[in-house]
Amino acid sequence: MQDQVIIETFQTVEWKDFPNAPGVQYVDVEGSISSPGPFLARVRFPGGIDTPPHTHKAPFIDRNTVISGTLYVGIGDTFDKSEGIAVPPGGVVAIPPGVSHFAWSEEETVVHVHGEGPWIAAA
Repeated sequence: MQDQVIIETFQTVEWKDFPNAPGVQYVDVEGSISSPGPFLARVRFPGGIDTPPHTHKAPFIDRNTVISGTLYVGIGDTFDKSEGIAVPPGGVVAIPPGVSHFAWSEEETVVHVHGEGPWIAAA
């Protein structure tokens, strides 16, 4: 991928349904979230969605940059909105493998997720 030029304005992309996350959609920008190797994906959360506590397996570090909306993120095994932090556009979240975390959105929120795939959620 190092020899590939990518220029994407997201005006005409085809969103795909995110596996096991009803209402969440994504677009692979570079690489693929489901394949080994580096990737960049744009993920769109509808307003009012809750992502329950979960972890990711190595090598995936959950790296997110908020593009629009607000992503709320909490650390821990219990979904508790009083423990969440609001991450506005331009904000960054990086969560190491094995760290339990949860998230939610109150409005449509778009983030870029980047890292080493495959992106595997562990129960």
